[in-house]
Amino acid sequence: MNRGILACICAGVALLVLSPSTASAQSTIQGTVKDTSGAVMPNVTVTASSPALIEGSRTATTNGEGRYDIIDVRPGTYSIKFALQGFQGQQRDGVEVPSNTAVPVNVEMTVGSTGETIQVEASAAVVDTENAANHQVLTRELVDAIPVPRNMQALGALTPGIVLRNGAGANPDVGGSQQMEQTYITGHGSGANQTTVLLDGLNINTNYLDGTIQNYVDNGIIQEATYQTSGVSAEYSAGGALVNQIPKDGGNTFHGDVFASYTGQGSPWQASNLSKALEDRFIAFNAKPSVNAIVFIKDYNVTVGGPIIKNKLWFLSSYRYQSTFDSPAGVFKADKVTPAVEDQHIAQGVLRLSWQISSKDKFSGTYDRIQKQKGHELSGLATLPSDPEISASRRGPPLYYVAQGKWTRIQSSNLLFDAGFSTDILHFSVIYQPGQEEIPFTPAWYAHVTKVDSFLAQRTNAPPAQSYLLSDKRNFAINTTYITHNHTIKVGVQDGWGKNDRVASMNGDLTANFANGVAQTVTVTNNPVAVRVRQNADIGAFITDTWHYKRLALTAGLRFEYEKSAIMASAAPAGRFVPARSFNQIDCTTIKGLGCWKTWSPRIGVVYDLLGDGKTVVKASFGQYNIPQVTGYLTNFNPMAGATESRTWTDETRLNGVVVANAATLPGYKDGIPQDNEIVAGSPSFGLPSSTPALDPNFKREFARQLSAGFTRQLMPGYGISFNWFRRDAHNQALIVNRAVDPVKDWTPFTVTNPLDGTSITAYNLTAAARARVSDLYQTNADPAKRKNVYTGFETSFTGKLPHRGHLMTAWTVDRVTDVTCDMPIGLSLIGLVQIHGSNSSNTTYNDPNSLRFCDERGKLPFRHELKVIATMPIKWGIEGSAIVQSSPEDFKYLNWDITSAARYSADCAGCAAGTVIAPAAITTGSERIALAEPGTRYAD
Repeated sequence: MNRGILACICAGVALLVLSPSTASAQSTIQGTVKDTSGAVMPNVTVTASSPALIEGSRTATTNGEGRYDIIDVRPGTYSIKFALQGFQGQQRDGVEVPSNTAVPVNVEMTVGSTGETIQVEASAAVVDTENAANHQVLTRELVDAIPVPRNMQALGALTPGIVLRNGAGANPDVGGSQQMEQTYITGHGSGANQTTVLLDGLNINTNYLDGTIQNYVDNGIIQEATYQTSGVSAEYSAGGALVNQIPKDGGNTFHGDVFASYTGQGSPWQASNLSKALEDRFIAFNAKPSVNAIVFIKDYNVTVGGPIIKNKLWFLSSYRYQSTFDSPAGVFKADKVTPAVEDQHIAQGVLRLSWQISSKDKFSGTYDRIQKQKGHELSGLATLPSDPEISASRRGPPLYYVAQGKWTRIQSSNLLFDAGFSTDILHFSVIYQPGQEEIPFTPAWYAHVTKVDSFLAQRTNAPPAQSYLLSDKRNFAINTTYITHNHTIKVGVQDGWGKNDRVASMNGDLTANFANGVAQTVTVTNNPVAVRVRQNADIGAFITDTWHYKRLALTAGLRFEYEKSAIMASAAPAGRFVPARSFNQIDCTTIKGLGCWKTWSPRIGVVYDLLGDGKTVVKASFGQYNIPQVTGYLTNFNPMAGATESRTWTDETRLNGVVVANAATLPGYKDGIPQDNEIVAGSPSFGLPSSTPALDPNFKREFARQLSAGFTRQLMPGYGISFNWFRRDAHNQALIVNRAVDPVKDWTPFTVTNPLDGTSITAYNLTAAARARVSDLYQTNADPAKRKNVYTGFETSFTGKLPHRGHLMTAWTVDRVTDVTCDMPIGLSLIGLVQIHGSNSSNTTYNDPNSLRFCDERGKLPFRHELKVIATMPIKWGIEGSAIVQSSPEDFKYLNWDITSAARYSADCAGCAAGTVIAPAAITTGSERIALAEPGTRYAD
């Protein structure tokens, strides 16, 4: 669809319907005005004033029910005046308005002189009487006071229900140790790709990994941030954590902030887990004892803001420099003694302008330019470089930036329009060190390949493949808010589009695999690869209505979504293991079911003021949320996507490049270079379209249903407690099966001894006949009776404003995620992230009855406990004390046993004959994976 036409349609819909509620980045001040008899008072003029508003103040008038709403107010401290001819005026000072919140301010007016005004200092509201959402606001004051890294992820970890993860386990950012490599926000059982990130209410998710990876927003420009973990309205697609970062707006006076932090090597704050037992294990492998260590952590931030034209044009600028140099455990320089250093930094500059165009119109724009450099990539890898100057990757020159523009028009006190455009560019490269890349098909190119020793967990000779990743995401949104009587209506239309390209190459087009120095196999690739994919449309249209009836606030919403992405026509030259390739465009018109989904998502939230005093509310919410899809779901069907295949390699003994016939008598002449004649032939369809799976033409988009319920009670002014229940369950999960393998007839049972407890386990091996068949992969939606994913959580939290502007927040979360995977899958979470086709030798991966062992976790997993405490307290002379305590549960440990025909029982095996072959005749080729322990019985450290 043409973007200009889309914009006109969006504007037309908004103007015709005259709807939606508060602007997404902002808040509402609302309430009811009554007289001393309890009768409602219409036509009262209500004026809210604050330095946070560039226009200075905002006005509304109470309706026939005595109700008023002042919409689109920015976070800040407000003074609110109430005036009506013949009545004594009322003024509430010090009203604190957080972001994304409806702040109730109710007053009672008495008959009196019009010029007379009663001023009252307002107390902080802790109960939201309108929104069913569960959220936490982190103000600038709080963020500056607490000892936590100043980034979106680390701050989000303070929110109840949010856990930071990286890979398979929890991975908190302590002191900035993770500020260079992101951890991912997950909320109440939702995955990291379901987190929505906003800047000033506009979406800034990247396209990379379907939005899992985020850009680096300068925290120095953020006034406050809201983290929401339930009850996401129809304005947004995903139902995971919703993060809204509200930037500062300059101001009518010049001001600046400077922040600096530094942690050096040998700091007493750095702990070590290197015990005597671990040292002995290092020595047993002739290795130097080593643990993860920080060389230094730096974070410097300077912001300056003020007026260009008072009350008309404000500016805010910022510069930030972050750097974490660390030494990962087990990685040394070439001398094998000096710890290697991962050298890296992020430098960024921001400019933001706020322009009051007229009394009704405002425009704001932000540009955040980021430079990230990494000299040596050492951490987060399965195998560590033993010679970092040669076998460590580096991050090449990047192009990172976030830019946005937003227009707001307050047509009247009950009608608001806003529109915005945002773009998020994330271009980076993971490439060889200078001088390491070789010219294809030269002797140096064959010799200078990556070598991995699985026994030593080391990588030598060259880095992994080079990749150039180019992710662009652009978003457009237009909304209208209309307030009439007791209804607040919001209507909006959004669209997102962009690309997610990748180019890859590597020396030798393979990785040579060793075990304690002995050649084993090679992992061949289909490089060179040129992946070009586009998201053509990510359209969402929604309507919400919040209806107020006496003590009840009911919000109902409906969202329509249309998503379309495509694999663009592309070509690549021949590689070592694949011929030259060229492909036409692939999308839902060429493969039915591949995107072009049209879906409807209902949302509802209910809040009831239990006692009618705004101090106790009960609330509940229900919503259906699509799992974000950008281009990841295209990967399995992309003929140019990366593919690998393991092949047997025999490193022949050579002398001066000539194969020596009597190899046994000439040890030491093996050259360690995989030659074509030394590699066993693989699948003839490797890396070609014929090995992509077939797709169910009725394949549906995955979604989740979420429910929540709870109550909030104000204990005293500024103090509140809440209790909430959450449930989330997944639907339409994807599943890949191999139709060439029968899950019963093609498997032979055999018995092994469980090395943990000596019990017998019945395992299964794929027959040789089934292994020889050509794979027939088929992707469809899983049977909901055999595949489930359910999150259940209970949460208690307390917030309090301590004396002298101190803060106290505590939260206790008890939750669990239960999975049922009794359909013999391949691991659903990988679909869209990892290429699964490319080899006919993967039959053991699909339709495997061994995966049915412990496949149903229902009733077996215990609830786990998480505690968070945040406290700040001014002491004296401008000195403030603060503390954070977080206690997170250990991750479950899933113990799997991969056995081959040559595998033997170990010496510490329970009830086994140590050294004997486990299954000498049962396993014909490859290996089988056997689960050894019930889920939930063992935990990671």
